[in-house]
This record gives sequence, structure tokens and C-alpha cells, in this order.
Amino acid sequence: MQKIKFIGYSNDLIRNKIIEETIVSFVNKSGFKIEKLEYNFVDLKAMRSLNLDYLNHDNHTDILTFDYSEGKNLIAEVYISLPMMRENSKKYNQSVDNECVRLVSHGLFHCLGYKDKTPDEKAAMRKKEEEFIFAVSRETNQDV
Repeated sequence: MQKIKFIGYSNDLIRNKIIEETIVSFVNKSGFKIEKLEYNFVDLKAMRSLNLDYLNHDNHTDILTFDYSEGKNLIAEVYISLPMMRENSKKYNQSVDNECVRLVSHGLFHCLGYKDKTPDEKAAMRKKEEEFIFAVSRETNQDV
């Protein structure tokens, strides 16, 4: 059974299941199966605490992904900073919904094996994020 949870953030985009259906589509195309995928939307204090406790980093980040996957069984916890998501939407002139979708996909793609340390890895990650955002927006536009 596939289990995807969104905790701490509720908007129309997440409630209408488009993101969940898009996640499932990308996971299936990658040959993975979702065992448990949990997205937690948190405040700055919680994100800083996670960074300190698990990565020994004393800073804020927009997303942290804890991937516990075994083989092709996807098991992960993703933490997204709500304040940084909103700040990034302004910084990059994006809607909050698009930034939310980008972060959701970013965490997912880490679990599917994508990295973002080198310029080439970052470019590949951005390309996948754009594909995901396009897939979500295409589905959203069909509902209008």
C-alpha cells in the first residue's frame, strides 16, 4: 500500500491530491514503490533544531530529507520550512504553491537518487523539479 502524508500545511493544492498523484507517477516511472513518504512542514525553530541534532549544522534550510529507503522501497521523512518556503517564493518570484511543489519534488528526487552537490547534479535536479512542477500545473489547469 502506498502511503503519503502531508503534515503541518494544508492548502488547496495538497488537499486536492494532485501532488500525491504526481508523486506516485514519478515514483512508479522510476521503478520504486512508496512504502512511507511523509512531508512535515515546520517552523524555523524546528528546522534549526533538526539541522543541529542530525547534521550538526547551526543554520536554517528550506528542506531536509531523511531517506530510509531499502532497495526500491521508498521510506522517507521530508521536512520543509514554511517560513523559508514563503521567503524563497518572493526571492525567486514564484507563487507559494510553485515553491511548495518544487520543495516537495526536491525531497522526492533525493530519495530517487538525485544529488545536488555539483553544478551538473544541481542542473539535473532542477530539470526534474521543473518536470514535476509542469506535471502538477498541467493537472491543476485541467481542473479549472
